[in-house]
Amino acid sequence: MKTHTRRGFVARSNLLPMIFAILALLLAQTSSARGGDEPSSGSPPPDPGKVEWLSFDSPLLDAWKVEGPLSDSPLLHPGKLDFHFTRADAADNYNFIVWTPVFKGGVGTTDVHGGANIQYVGGFVRPFTGNPDLGDLILGFHHVDAPAGNDYEFQGEYRLPMGLGVGGGYVSRNVGPDTGFGKISYRNKVNDWNYILSAQLQEDNDDVAPGGYAAVHNEHLMVAGGTDGEQWRAAVGYVSPEGEGPLRPAAEVLYVDNTIGDLPGAKFLFVNGTLKFGGGFLSHPARLGRAMGPQGLEYGNPLGFLQPTWNRCLDVWELGSLVNVRFQRREFPNETVSEKYEAVAFPFQFDQQDNCLDRVFVGGFGDRTPAEGRTGGILAGIVGKLGFLNVNLAVEQDLETGETRAFVGAIAKL
Repeated sequence: MKTHTRRGFVARSNLLPMIFAILALLLAQTSSARGGDEPSSGSPPPDPGKVEWLSFDSPLLDAWKVEGPLSDSPLLHPGKLDFHFTRADAADNYNFIVWTPVFKGGVGTTDVHGGANIQYVGGFVRPFTGNPDLGDLILGFHHVDAPAGNDYEFQGEYRLPMGLGVGGGYVSRNVGPDTGFGKISYRNKVNDWNYILSAQLQEDNDDVAPGGYAAVHNEHLMVAGGTDGEQWRAAVGYVSPEGEGPLRPAAEVLYVDNTIGDLPGAKFLFVNGTLKFGGGFLSHPARLGRAMGPQGLEYGNPLGFLQPTWNRCLDVWELGSLVNVRFQRREFPNETVSEKYEAVAFPFQFDQQDNCLDRVFVGGFGDRTPAEGRTGGILAGIVGKLGFLNVNLAVEQDLETGETRAFVGAIAKL
């Protein structure tokens, strides 16, 4: 019979009182501020179809409370500052992102318990923002400092105003082969449909392989896919039209197969969905980054080859409102499989009445790993607003292993 250690629960159990105390404080402050009263005649009534961030008035916050974005500069807005912290048995992770029309990048560290830390830094710059007559130039850099050594990558692409682009990149790895690629691309629009076509040559392990990617989408549907000689990927995404009802479903399926070339790799299936889309992760600009791969240089969601990266994957409770789901599956070259199922619900949003409990979410997850087998647990948390910060706090409890994982996020909109 498989046995599981409970050291994680014992070592981290003091996290639970602290986190639940913070959650209780947020709810109590919100209820106190709202007072259960109807909106005054000078305030618009709450929109039952809209989920607002938890917010409250406090003398301690008056000095730093800001309504709306922190800046109206076209170089910063729309943008964000994003801090994210994860606490787990294996490692703690700290990640900070600057996200603006001109620069998207960040820095982070993975504090491995009982091992060496991993640091990473990188970003993408778009210097011609606001000057469309100059075309579009995107330059990227990423560096990972790991126990095995230092890895880095450079990328770049210039796109003429008429849509034709040329670019390339280089990846230097301390373990494994270096990678270099060159590409040409073209993007345009026909009626309501946008399309992107690219062709490339990529060198891995002294082998040069042709490849290319394509994407087509309108306001609601996107289909994309392609290959670089070492992997192929395909993505399908859908965002339903915005209506008057409480539901606006959105979903995405991404599949990446790294087994087609000379280098070993995993097969990866990634499924996400929400009952109420609110932008962000499941939007078409964000999806293009995942669909076109690291060679795509899609500034809406720029990605690179190296891991870990500052451009974090949002947590399942950040995908949307009402109900969010996620499924991940990896099949490794040794034929072992890992899976994770996640689902969260905001149960108090279904009555379409605005109240402080709308910010509370609950859910569960299931894990399957070669080391632990099948495990599962529960999760709960809250999203809210403290001054100019959008915050989210969550706790996962694995009921099989006893591990407690904590998540803290804070975002300031620019």
